[in-house]
Amino acid sequence: MSKKTSTSKGLRLLVTGAAAWTHSGYGKPWRYLLPRLHEAGHELAMAPFFGFRGAVLNFDINGAPVKFYPPCKDQFFNDIIGHHAADFEADVVITMQDVWTLKDWGQQDFRWCPNFPVDTEPVSAAILNAIDGCHTPLVNTRWAQQQLIENGWMNAHYMPYGVDCEIFSPGDKAEARKAVGLPPDVFIAGMVAANSSFPSRKSFPEVIVAWERWLAAGNDGMLYIHATITPKRNSGIQFEQLINTLHIPWSSLDDPDPERKARAKIMFPPQYRMWCGAIDDEELANIYRSMDVLLSPSQAEGFGIPIVEAQACGVPVVTQNITSMTELTFAGLCLEPAQPVWETEGGWRGVADVDRIVEALDWAAGLSDEERVDLALVAREASLDFDYDVEIERDWAPLLEELEAEQC
Repeated sequence: MSKKTSTSKGLRLLVTGAAAWTHSGYGKPWRYLLPRLHEAGHELAMAPFFGFRGAVLNFDINGAPVKFYPPCKDQFFNDIIGHHAADFEADVVITMQDVWTLKDWGQQDFRWCPNFPVDTEPVSAAILNAIDGCHTPLVNTRWAQQQLIENGWMNAHYMPYGVDCEIFSPGDKAEARKAVGLPPDVFIAGMVAANSSFPSRKSFPEVIVAWERWLAAGNDGMLYIHATITPKRNSGIQFEQLINTLHIPWSSLDDPDPERKARAKIMFPPQYRMWCGAIDDEELANIYRSMDVLLSPSQAEGFGIPIVEAQACGVPVVTQNITSMTELTFAGLCLEPAQPVWETEGGWRGVADVDRIVEALDWAAGLSDEERVDLALVAREASLDFDYDVEIERDWAPLLEELEAEQC
C-alpha cells in the first residue's frame, strides 16, 4: 500500500456503494480504496445499499476505521442521505453505483461527487438528469469522460475502478487448476459475470451457443462460468434450461456425481459458496489463472472489473468494441457486435455475434506457447496502470486535494 504523500489534513468522506466486504462491483473497490484513503488522512463513513442494514456501527476495513450507516425505507438512501451526511459532518459524499437510482442528490446540502458507470452509447438522458447539480462527476473510462464533456460537463474526472495487482498476478496454470478443481490438460475458456439481467447484458446465451458450435466442429474443451446457475436477483438466466436445450453436458465443482463431472463441457463453481459470497479474491485469481481465455463479450460495460483482473493475471480476453471495453482490451480480441440494441435506460448497446465468438475461440485455442507468453506480458503491463496504489495517487489524490482546497 502506498505511503501518504500529501500534506493534506484530510476530508470527512461519506461514500456509498455495496458493503466493502461484498464481491459486488460496487463493493469490492471500496474494500481496497478505503484503507488507502484512511492512510492518506481522510475520515471515512459508508452507507451501503447492499450488504448492511439495521444499525449505525463501526467496522475495521483492512485497517481503516469506517462508520457504517444503514438505509431507511428507500434502498438507495434517497430518503435519508441528507441526515447521514449531516450526522457524519461529511465534507463530501461520493457515490459508487448506478446514478439514475438517486433522486435530486444534486440539490442536497452537501458536495456530491457521483462515481458511476456509463454503459450505453450515447450517455443516457437518465444519467444526465440524475447528476444535475452534482459537484464533480467521476467516470470509469476515458470514453465515458468524453461523453460527459460533450454534454457540457467539462469538469468530469476520470476515476476508473481498480485491481489489486499483488493478488491478481500471473501464476502457474497447472497449480491453479489443481487448487480450483479444474482438469489439468484441456482448453478452458471462462466467464466471470453476475447472472442478474434479462435479456443477458453479459451475453451468456450467445457465448453458450457459440460454445456448442465450437464443440460440434470437432473441438474439445471446458467452458467455466463463474456465476450462479439460477438468477441472482429478480432477473437473469436459468442456465440449466438454456444448456439442456443445446444438449451440452454440464456440472458444477461441488457435484457429488463424479461421472457427470467427468462428462461436463460446461462447469459452474460450487453454488452454495457462490450464493454466500464465500469465494474470495485469492481464489478468484486462481480461477483466472486456470483459464486460457476470458470471454466477456458483454452488450455493454460501465467498466468491466473481470476484464482487467484476468489480464492482470496474464490471461487474454475477448470483449466487444463498445462502451468501456474497447479501451480495456489490452491483450486479446475486441469483437464487433452483430447489431445494436436499444436499452430501456435510453441508449444503444451491442448484441454479441455468435459466429465471431466461435472465431475467437478458434483463435484462443490455436495460440502458440510463445504467443501466449507475449500476450501475458502485454496484458500484465497494461493492467498495472489500474493497480489501486497507482490510482490512489494518480486519480484520487488530486481530486481530494482540490475538494479540500475549496474549504480553505
